[in-house]
Amino acid sequence: MKFDFQSLKPKIQAEFDEVVAGYPGDTSEIRARMRACKGDALDKKLAVIEAAAELCPVHVFGYFPFAMEIDAGYRRDAAYMGVGAYVRQECGVDFTPLNELRRELAEHQLGQFNDYYDSCHRMVDYDLLLSRGYKGVFEDCERRNSVVSDNENETERKKKRYREAVMRVCLAVKHIGERIRRLAQDRLQNLAPDCDEVIRHNLERIAVSANTPWEPPRTMFDALNSMLCCILWTSVLDGMSMNTLGWVDRLIYPFYRRDIESGRLSEDEAVYLLRCFLYKTDAHSAFSPERMGFDSGVTVMIGGCYPDGRPLYNHVTDMIIDAYLDNNFINPKLNARASDDSDPAYIHRLAELILSGNNNIIVENDDHIIPMFVRMGVDITDARRYIGGGCQEVVTPNHMHHRAFVYLNLPKVLLDTLELTDNKNEPSSAARNPADDKSGRTANTARDIGVYKYGRFDCGSFDRLYESFLLNLRSYIRTLAESFHPFERLHSAISPEPLLSALVGDCVKRGLDVTEGGARYNHNTLSLVGFGTLCDSLLALRRAYRDGRVGELLAAMRSNFDGCDKLRAELLRTSDRFGHSTDADEFARELADRLANVSHGIYTSAGVEWHTSLFAYYLFKNLGEVTGATPDGRRAHEPLSRGMNMASLGELTRMALSLANICGAEFDDVGVFDLTLPLSHGDEYVDAVAKYITACIKLNIPVLQPSAVDREKLIEERSHKGTHPEIVVRVCGYSAVFGLLSESMQDEIIGRVE
Repeated sequence: MKFDFQSLKPKIQAEFDEVVAGYPGDTSEIRARMRACKGDALDKKLAVIEAAAELCPVHVFGYFPFAMEIDAGYRRDAAYMGVGAYVRQECGVDFTPLNELRRELAEHQLGQFNDYYDSCHRMVDYDLLLSRGYKGVFEDCERRNSVVSDNENETERKKKRYREAVMRVCLAVKHIGERIRRLAQDRLQNLAPDCDEVIRHNLERIAVSANTPWEPPRTMFDALNSMLCCILWTSVLDGMSMNTLGWVDRLIYPFYRRDIESGRLSEDEAVYLLRCFLYKTDAHSAFSPERMGFDSGVTVMIGGCYPDGRPLYNHVTDMIIDAYLDNNFINPKLNARASDDSDPAYIHRLAELILSGNNNIIVENDDHIIPMFVRMGVDITDARRYIGGGCQEVVTPNHMHHRAFVYLNLPKVLLDTLELTDNKNEPSSAARNPADDKSGRTANTARDIGVYKYGRFDCGSFDRLYESFLLNLRSYIRTLAESFHPFERLHSAISPEPLLSALVGDCVKRGLDVTEGGARYNHNTLSLVGFGTLCDSLLALRRAYRDGRVGELLAAMRSNFDGCDKLRAELLRTSDRFGHSTDADEFARELADRLANVSHGIYTSAGVEWHTSLFAYYLFKNLGEVTGATPDGRRAHEPLSRGMNMASLGELTRMALSLANICGAEFDDVGVFDLTLPLSHGDEYVDAVAKYITACIKLNIPVLQPSAVDREKLIEERSHKGTHPEIVVRVCGYSAVFGLLSESMQDEIIGRVE
């Protein structure tokens, strides 16, 4: 039997198109059962999950070997969020204050937040899933509850009730798996005698394999199937987005090796299974011009080190890299861990993939990230099991880390501190010159924006301006935190997540949902956008104060630098910029330290301290489009600096050395070094990129996000759509077909390689 993924790929896509194109189906009965439930939010969530397990249509394919598909109320163009979201939608909580705050931030171009918590970036303990399955979790709950009597105190009775809820969702998982197996058996009975032998083989395997993820897996197929079921069912039934396929080479290799050694599996079929597992996200998404703004959020992790610290590189690692080289997958995003101890052959393979133009890989530095998690209080063994979840963000098992859901516009806070912009986002002709206290102040200025109620506006000197900026940024963070408090206190009554909690360490032990703080580790981090732009702007202001040119600089900014070509040229060409001189880099380090500590002492309602990061996603462009001219010479509406990058990029070695200066700042999520390389071929180029990866690791740079592009081909595709339909580019935390992006996004990406 031939297992040729390349020839089966179009047939797999056709299967997905037929099954999921009509999603979502009718879920009115599930909503009705939720409404009929008279209990609390947990009872209602159980009603939804159990009704979905009984009523939602399940599907098995033919050429696609895995059995996880369920039509549970989510759209094809959404990162899951299915029927499990119904409880929140009808929780009865008034979100008006939150919506008003969101509107105020947008009106003043200050940033954005998705919600009062992060509904994505979830991760289960995959080791627990693959060693014990949901059956093992059920038995653990049963054992713990068996020693709790009815005469226990209220706290213990609540814990017992919660574990009973977890047992019920585990049984719902079992029921879905049983329905899928019966469906496969029914389809087998109705197959035509001349049916393709691959279809028959796949259905037979589903019909006789372990009921995963209820039971622990026995084979490579079982393990991969468990992981696909877990990510989909947890997301749609709990009503959030668990968007990582896991650390596949570490987790799957033992199953692969046993299957190969026992003769249960051929090498060709192992390759086919792994490629189908990876292709599922792209097949499900069906990319089109209308949907290229869609980021699936799905990642897969390779490399790094084992939980005991040994470097990890095995045959499954190579199988995954080969799959991306051969197929140009857009999803899942390939997050590759590496360290100074990594096998040079592994680093060379990463370089090979980078220069292929696949543009769907990032390199995450164990030597930076593992110590970061340990500093945050994560046990070393859990820290070594971190994976990328979402884009470049990292998460450990047994961890609820709310992040990448609040984005703050750093340059706009600086402009507000200067009182240089009005609510219309245009340079204000009436704005006062902070160096001239005799100037009047217009009504409805930055001082009137609510987020600055704990701040200060003192621009009498550069040092006073700098401190005022930091106080205003801290006021902004404090105001957000206080605004979230009422909703955080109600979180478990708004959207409990019992299915996720079943596989998050300590929730069962504590008898608490993840929304009640049941996870072993709990952290909150917000994102600071435009670090490089802010740094160069502060340096420009420092020079202007020193030279008595503040008024000239602010006047130029008010005019968007129109007629100020000489001054703007000075700003853009000076060596006193981050990445262009030692003095500027030292200032960048001091600024990074201040920003890493700016939220200390500000807490969630549960007592979790807020921390900061330089993770920016695509907000550097979105926020830049609504931000006025900045002191570094950037014109209004141009993009802000990307990630942890400097605003003005230079030679590769110089950039890496400069970024190393800020990598010691104690942020609680990763910063991303975003660089674009010319598309090049040949061993000498692969060797050079491998050496650059190694150098960045040694310099403690957290994440390297490389792209390799041919600028001329990008321009040709931009001018004549369809000329190069094969080009995939890294947009920010996700990849996309270049020709399907908006013209504005295409221009921004081309601008990276000018």
